[in-house]
Amino acid sequence: MISLSIQLDEQTMVYAGNAWDKDALKNPEAEYQDLLASLKENQSFSMSFVRCSPTEGEQIIRRINADLSDRHIELLRLAQPIADFYEMFAEKTELHNADILFVTSIEEFLENNIEDLIDDGSLSKKLKNLPRPISHLSLVQPRLKAIAPTSFVFLLPLFALKFFIDSYPDLFEFPVKVFEFPTDMELLRQEVFRWVNRDRYEAYAQITEEERDLKYETLQKLIAAQPLISERRIELLLEQGGLLVAGNRCKEAIANCDLALNIRSNNHLAWYNRAVALDLSDSHTEAIENYRQAITYKEDFYAAWHNLGTSLSMVGRYEEAIDSYNIALQYKPDYYYSYGGKGLVCSVLGKHEEAISYCEKALAIKPDYVQGWFSRAYALESIGKYEEAVASYDRALEYKPFDHQIWYGRAKALEQWGNYTEAIASYNQALEIRPDDYYAWNNRGLVLSRLELYEEAIASHDRALEINPDDHFAWYSRGNALSGLGRLEEAIVAYDQAIQISPQEAQIWHSRKLALRSLGFE
Repeated sequence: MISLSIQLDEQTMVYAGNAWDKDALKNPEAEYQDLLASLKENQSFSMSFVRCSPTEGEQIIRRINADLSDRHIELLRLAQPIADFYEMFAEKTELHNADILFVTSIEEFLENNIEDLIDDGSLSKKLKNLPRPISHLSLVQPRLKAIAPTSFVFLLPLFALKFFIDSYPDLFEFPVKVFEFPTDMELLRQEVFRWVNRDRYEAYAQITEEERDLKYETLQKLIAAQPLISERRIELLLEQGGLLVAGNRCKEAIANCDLALNIRSNNHLAWYNRAVALDLSDSHTEAIENYRQAITYKEDFYAAWHNLGTSLSMVGRYEEAIDSYNIALQYKPDYYYSYGGKGLVCSVLGKHEEAISYCEKALAIKPDYVQGWFSRAYALESIGKYEEAVASYDRALEYKPFDHQIWYGRAKALEQWGNYTEAIASYNQALEIRPDDYYAWNNRGLVLSRLELYEEAIASHDRALEINPDDHFAWYSRGNALSGLGRLEEAIVAYDQAIQISPQEAQIWHSRKLALRSLGFE
């Protein structure tokens, strides 16, 4: 479950989304193995979407080339505007013999609007609600299939990619697959939606569910005692809405905003609050329209401009997001959250040097801005500056020493830097704060195996499996550690457990085959 932090001021609900809880996120290595297995098995036309950052995309391309060296793999990097992906591909006959074609930057260079490609008004309206690459490719998919039996793999940094495709199951004529590589970028959303003063909301967020229920009833009585049309009634409805959001009851919070808007339809705070609740419900497109309504009634509402930028980034409209952050900064030049937002978008787009610059602007305004240090660390890590990244995590820990995710990020940076001993120490710190993080237990085991401390690695994988016994990657990792000790029969049992959970994983079958061969079986 993704934990959330929503801030309330002047009866304004504000989402600062602490998505640092990773229970809902997939294991990146397991997701890669799924992608690899899919491409291995497929020998005809297919279309896959891989949600990842540009940096991760490069790593995926390199690994697939190494792991599928017997396949004809091509890479199409779009570097100039295109009107129609099908027509562009049809002209590039040198790509038609590719078994696998990776495509990057289509979200940036695809120009045509859907209205330019179809005459059906109702279909056009439906597709207009989707990110342009998805709607466009849904239309040209059958024609691409007619040209070549190629596996198309589109690398996209769209946050809600799987959500969009799952929401429209009949969108594509032929099945598509979605692979998601959640990384620290997805964990950087602590500052996603912002308001200025958070004292009242933090009080609501920290009380128990029973105490919130009592507060709700108190507010309900106060609302009932107010005239049907009054400013005080609006204030109480919005305060109660903030309480509902604190309890993750977003639909009810939206209903409260609607009641307030029935009293006064030009109340910018009610539109803003409604947008925040919609964002928390993953209804980002509708939230965007609600933020625009709030801005219509209060043009200098910098928090709404900021949140609008973040909502736009959540649906892949990055240039518009940057514009929105810039307008927020026009109205409030020291609004460091918007510098942080620009940094996040730049990191998603692989512009890590720019991301670092924006983070440093935010930190110049507020040196104890923990998220700024965390985001800066991520950007530095992405360009291989691991020592500086660790130093940035350390600055974040000065202000927030008991934050599980900062310790986890620090551990990953140390691991990539090759400082395995200190990486284990950071994983230990993260697990002391949050002992139920099976990702951290499993990653800790992987690092211990790198140091050939296989007994400790097995114990670490076992802790991960106690928490999540259905994690096939943890079973696979346990099998590898057992193989490292020469305990091949036990390793095969672990591989069998992994295969039972996820039978399509080619790498697990391969490791099992190697263990059997070492035991004298072919």
